[in-house]
Amino acid sequence: MQTTIRMQPLMTKNIPSIFALLAFVSIAVASPAKASTDPKAFCVFDVAGASGFVYQLLREYQRSALQNRVLLNMQPYTDEDAAVRDFREGRCDLVAVTDMGARNFNDFTGSISAIGAIPYYEDLRVLLYGLSRPRLEPYLTQNGYQMLGVAPMGAAYLFVKDRAIDHVDALKGKRFSVFQGHHDARHMVSFVGAEPVEAKISNFANLFNSGAVDISYAPAAAWEVLEMFRGAGENGGIVRYPVGQVTVQLFAREGTFTDGFVRDSRKTMARLYPEAIRIIRQFEERVPEDRWIDIVAKDKRDYQEMLRQVRLDLLSASDPESRLAAAVYHEDMMTILRKIRCYTNPGGRECSDQNRE
Repeated sequence: MQTTIRMQPLMTKNIPSIFALLAFVSIAVASPAKASTDPKAFCVFDVAGASGFVYQLLREYQRSALQNRVLLNMQPYTDEDAAVRDFREGRCDLVAVTDMGARNFNDFTGSISAIGAIPYYEDLRVLLYGLSRPRLEPYLTQNGYQMLGVAPMGAAYLFVKDRAIDHVDALKGKRFSVFQGHHDARHMVSFVGAEPVEAKISNFANLFNSGAVDISYAPAAAWEVLEMFRGAGENGGIVRYPVGQVTVQLFAREGTFTDGFVRDSRKTMARLYPEAIRIIRQFEERVPEDRWIDIVAKDKRDYQEMLRQVRLDLLSASDPESRLAAAVYHEDMMTILRKIRCYTNPGGRECSDQNRE
């Protein structure tokens, strides 16, 4: 699925070059932080609760924090809105949420899940290691909240009820689940002529399994964990082309942890990347091969260009929904992601187009 191609250096004002991002891949060993030993409440959203992949991955983070003399009492949440609410109300010192939850606190890291902006895991690896380095630190604190690290949850794929939905034009007229507040995804669905159906993380799988929608988007783990193979039936499957990346992101109120711990936390989360990807690939490999829907190279290019046009269209659209969607994208992050895409795929149309992010 992934391709490594030589990059062309690109520079943008006030943004680190892709060379700078690549230089961040080598992470120094973190020094112990002089943090308080008072227990901190760590609220973790995982749709599968304490048995889920994210919760178990963050147990390693909890052990690393303990080495830095920070005690984290983990509490699982299966409702992301509840985790965000409890964090805002002070019942959580640290919270782990998806990109959707992250948009409540930081539009720079919330833009990581921008529609089609990170096609490959290698692109994500470069970005996540870069986020742990000082050059991007000014972007990671907004409105009194600090981002303490990001780890992968898996590429978001299209789950479809019909294998014939294997190219952009086939999306027209289909019922497409869209998460509440995911304004950019709603814009994409409308852009391709599909019908958006509002969903929550707690019920989108049921909508797909019951036949209320024709298409849903989620990491491949949902095939097994949320039993979305039931909705796919005999004729459906998963389109093997990511429409986005889902990540878990940590947030704390500014001043909750020492500056040293915050820096170490970002490095610790970056070091979780290999283990996270190993588990993600296991879930992807457990999907029966005949349920993956492969698309030809031309259709992949069409998908990528369509997703780029969706992001560009957000900038010029004037309707209220589009303005909400455009507001969640941080301009500097979108430029960084474009640089990374043009590193792995320098022949992409966007790399030479004058109208680019």
